[in-house]
Amino acid sequence: MRIIKAIVKKRATLKTQVYDYLKEQILMGRLKPGERLIEEKIAEELQVSRSPIRESIRMLEKDGLLFVNNSGGVTVVEPSIEDYQHLYECRVEMEPLAAFYAAERRTHEQLETIRTSLLQMGKISETNNLKKVHDTNVNFHEAVVMATGNKFLVTMLTAFRGVNSFYRKSILEENPLHMEHAIHEHQQIFQAIVDQDAEAAKRLMKAHIESDYNLFMEFCSKDLGG
Repeated sequence: MRIIKAIVKKRATLKTQVYDYLKEQILMGRLKPGERLIEEKIAEELQVSRSPIRESIRMLEKDGLLFVNNSGGVTVVEPSIEDYQHLYECRVEMEPLAAFYAAERRTHEQLETIRTSLLQMGKISETNNLKKVHDTNVNFHEAVVMATGNKFLVTMLTAFRGVNSFYRKSILEENPLHMEHAIHEHQQIFQAIVDQDAEAAKRLMKAHIESDYNLFMEFCSKDLGG
């Protein structure tokens, strides 16, 4: 466990440690979209058995970050522009709905969780740590969804996590200063939730999702020479 001990906390289970390690490799681009994962190679690199690796692969497949074909081969998911467009179609309807119900139903404890994610985002945005910036952004959106108290919304939005991670990473890499704008939008959404102004929370979240998507499509257009 030479590498694992160096990068994660000892109290985490072995499965969780391997999962966190592989997830970071994917999100940081060290494991490229379409790249094949070889269990034997990972086991040798991390000095662990293949059992926690297989469990981690199942978790990452559920997250939408890995694809396991019928023969058992494992590759990093390679989202298409169409995948991102379909993701947007879902997010622009469901996340504003989540903000609406979060404003109506949030508890004091849930408000504090959202507030904490905002404070962390502000501190980390000043660094160049892309993973931490990504994680704090995810934490804000997930805290809002959890505040709805709607287990079905939570389940459905959690299913988008994998493709959404690739999507957010692309935006942050291309526009590192975008985080400051996102924080401002998050603060407005949070204030609407504090005020229990459900319509405002819904409208602001929709504008936030649309802004992200338009920025991403501009990036795709440049990348394709459009």
